[in-house]
Amino acid sequence: MSNLIVPSPLWRRLFASVYDGLVLLGLSMATLLIEMLVRENLLGLPKNMTWLQGLLFFVGLGFFGWFWVHGGQTLGMRAWRLQVRRLDGAPLRWPIAAVRYTVMLVTWLAVLMPSLLGIPRYAAMPGIDAAALACVLLSLAAAALMLVESRRRAPCDFAAGTEVVVIPKAVP
Repeated sequence: MSNLIVPSPLWRRLFASVYDGLVLLGLSMATLLIEMLVRENLLGLPKNMTWLQGLLFFVGLGFFGWFWVHGGQTLGMRAWRLQVRRLDGAPLRWPIAAVRYTVMLVTWLAVLMPSLLGIPRYAAMPGIDAAALACVLLSLAAAALMLVESRRRAPCDFAAGTEVVVIPKAVP
């Protein structure tokens, strides 16, 4: 059997992202609970949304960055036998992981933006329909690019100089 490394198909990446999204959701909830308990009970400080957004950003960066730097596989990527690596096959370093995570976050925001129209707070914002349409078009363009590009790279892969490959099954 060949040990040929092949680019990850879009469907595999999406399934791995569901796994990782659930883990990140749990980490975020635990982080917010601890932050709320410390802020309100020990420090007596009011809620600061900028602080919370920054904290959650760094929790996500810590989760994805640690796994990408140490083996190139998050928990979801392990389940679907995927690995992120640099184009030369080398493992990621923290600056590359930070760029990849930031662009990945912006890409997912664009993908999920139209679903925010169901939230009254966001649906009432001026120009939200045009922003949602732009996000849908950008998401479709990114998916189309992933389908036709030879290494099946996402926008975060282009920005960071990485690729996601399928790890061959181990032969007993």
